[in-house]
Amino acid sequence: MDKRYSRSIRLAFALAALTLMSACATARQSYRIDDVVAQSKRGAAPSTIIGELKAAKTSYALRGSDFGKLRTAGVSSEVLDYLQRSFVGDVDLLTRYWVLGEGLGKCAWCFPQEVDLSGLSTGSPLAQSPPPLQARPSQPQGVPSWYEPWTSGYRGHTVRVAQLREMAAQGRSEAEMLELLRNASPDRVVGVGGATYVDTRPLPGLSGSEFAQLRADGVPDAVLDALQTRFLAAYVENARLRYQNYGKGSRK
Repeated sequence: MDKRYSRSIRLAFALAALTLMSACATARQSYRIDDVVAQSKRGAAPSTIIGELKAAKTSYALRGSDFGKLRTAGVSSEVLDYLQRSFVGDVDLLTRYWVLGEGLGKCAWCFPQEVDLSGLSTGSPLAQSPPPLQARPSQPQGVPSWYEPWTSGYRGHTVRVAQLREMAAQGRSEAEMLELLRNASPDRVVGVGGATYVDTRPLPGLSGSEFAQLRADGVPDAVLDALQTRFLAAYVENARLRYQNYGKGSRK
């Protein structure tokens, strides 16, 4: 074979490999929360935004107050509900891996992305990054930095979401609402199917649009953030017990 032809073939294969590697790297980029906001403001259909999030396999570790901020920025209820559903679904998967002793390694784009929405008020780019990926014995790898593991104190009582709405309507203080949430868990943790329902995308007991409406009803941001934190702790504990009870073992 002609040496120049052979070199050309090798060069072509090398270029093809580089192109493939570049395409794979591009495909593994997380979808930006800025794009969700920008598309919503442009009037893109919720199904279009949700489709792109699914294609990019991206979820966001949103605080309770974030849903109301996104609604104010023009994000629809359908997208808000999907954002909470995809986040909780990924946390369920992380919990299953935790119970099984498996994991996703250091693949940053595979985990729910933490976001900082403070730029919404100024028009600045929104900060987005993967959560801390160190493994800890008390929690699944990849849960957000604001996650607080379940404690025995949460078993003391539950709090109804309607109570927080009523307290806001009565003009009760943020401190009183936070006190109500302290060492409590929401009364609704898992949606349709109940505690024994196992699926790859379980329905959360608290939806994104519900969080947004609570903010519109006057529930303070700090209270909404605490509610999401308590909800996530209760959800992970619920999922841990489900997988343990299905003979998967436990890593407490």
